Amino acid sequence: MLTEEEKERSARYRFIRDRRAYELGRFIVRTTLKATIPLEPFAIRDRGKPYINGYPAFNISHSGGLVAVAFARREPLGVDIELIRSDNQSTDLIAAVCHPAERRALARCFEQERNEMFYRCWTRKEAVLKATGEGLRDDLRSLDVKLSQHQPTITSEALSMALFDVPLRWKGYSCTLAVDPGVTVIDVLSPFHSYQLACIEQVHDTEHVI
Repeated sequence: MLTEEEKERSARYRFIRDRRAYELGRFIVRTTLKATIPLEPFAIRDRGKPYINGYPAFNISHSGGLVAVAFARREPLGVDIELIRSDNQSTDLIAAVCHPAERRALARCFEQERNEMFYRCWTRKEAVLKATGEGLRDDLRSLDVKLSQHQPTITSEALSMALFDVPLRWKGYSCTLAVDPGVTVIDVLSPFHSYQLACIEQVHDTEHVI
């Protein structure tokens, strides 16, 4: 269920796992939005964010064989999932990518917790940048994702957004969703279980992550 251009892009992935994740993300979007007949192509906004004209917002992320797909009635919307690596990469990156407040929060952690919290920081930043459509930013240290808060609201961007760390059944992954602050409930769906994340003191709406 891919366009010819997407088939060509899929074939360029070096590893079969990444190729399958790319294809699955497209499949989930099109089947969920009922954009299969005709096969609706993904368009790209100025900053590189994909969308399908006339359909609800969506965002895709994949890492380590898992795929996360988010849907929303309105922007902003961004999702990021990352495989947590056990090497020393996070220690080396803290000074390069973390805001001073984030570095202080990481410094207060026990060593065995620091790596997991760093990846939470990383997926929060990526979710924000995907929500804004940037994807990349020269200085990630300028973005504070408020690691000490459970469900922070980010107001430093052009669009305010709420961040939610999504609990996963699979160990060794970090996943974060960035949505409009007015969301009250997030439905989390997977092949094995489904549940809801409650959002406190906000207006009624629903978002989905698959």
